[in-house]
Amino acid sequence: MREHPNQKQEKVEQTINSSKIIKFDNLREIFLPLFILIFIIITYFYFSEAFGSISSIYVQESSFSLHFGVTLLIFVFFSFLAGPYQGFFGGLLGEFFYQLAFYDIIYFEWILIIGILGLLSGIYKYKPLKYADGIKIYYTFLSILISSSIVSGLIILFNIILPPSLSLKVIVIDYGFKFFFESFLSIVFVVPILLVLYDRILAKQERYVYEIFLTHHPIYQSDHTFHLKFGRTYFYFCSRCSGVLVGAFISAFFMDVFQKAFEFTLVSELAVILCILLPIPSVIDWGTQSFGIRSSNTPLRLFTGFFLGMGLNYLVYTRQYYFFMLIIVAFYFFLVALLMYLGKRRTSKDYNDDNKIPIDKEEFYE
Repeated sequence: MREHPNQKQEKVEQTINSSKIIKFDNLREIFLPLFILIFIIITYFYFSEAFGSISSIYVQESSFSLHFGVTLLIFVFFSFLAGPYQGFFGGLLGEFFYQLAFYDIIYFEWILIIGILGLLSGIYKYKPLKYADGIKIYYTFLSILISSSIVSGLIILFNIILPPSLSLKVIVIDYGFKFFFESFLSIVFVVPILLVLYDRILAKQERYVYEIFLTHHPIYQSDHTFHLKFGRTYFYFCSRCSGVLVGAFISAFFMDVFQKAFEFTLVSELAVILCILLPIPSVIDWGTQSFGIRSSNTPLRLFTGFFLGMGLNYLVYTRQYYFFMLIIVAFYFFLVALLMYLGKRRTSKDYNDDNKIPIDKEEFYE
């Protein structure tokens, strides 16, 4: 007889709430803000590369014109979800890396302006079920309008203070009003709609999404996972695999920025050394846990997975040593398979020893 979806959901919720995963609140307080910050930075950078950054139409085109700011929309939306600190530093660093990669000059005033925009957007941070009260939609609309006005004023102020000197009319119309109208077109109405949809889809009811293809562990091993919360929906992920993905994406991002900004490419010899060394912590952590020598934990799985992900990313720079790296990768796969086999044998032996029934020989022969 198949379980009703609600019964399955209740069982998942009870198991997760009673598991060790709830003990990692301190990790979540540190890791998740950093993860969100990095996500905003990377998203801002690549959306800016595709559609132009928030500053592009002012730095590269000073005349008055109306644009739908895709990057502006995405950045403000994520700032509402993330909060003021991630919004501020995400905008600050995202714009900095973009300018570093694509501009000949660093415009620090625009870096600060976009950081302030993220800060102002994040002040009225999204909370689950916030928009059940319809007046909050109006407040969101109002907060975006106020933020856009403040940023427009800052743009005018910076252009008055900083060279090159322009006429006040040009500054007000081609910079201040231009940003305000772009905001009005791109975010003032669209962001509240997106936030309401986000709230309706992910916060209508509390849900726990624990799927084996995301966690790689059955429910009784939920201490090997951690969750990301979207609205009132909790998505659970394998800790080590998440670390691998984060490490790979971050290292790939920074290598891409350095390549675009400085034409820097990692030399093959250094890449080979890194590919050999970086997986070692993960192999040790996983291997000693498999043997029952010690118990690992979520922070260790995340951090060792992070280093492993960096090593996997650096494989693309080892083409000169292609066959040698094939041997190294094959060795690591063999080592993991061997540790897995020996660990299962030891677990099976320990289980059999613990469950062995003692027999009294005299009683047996009677």
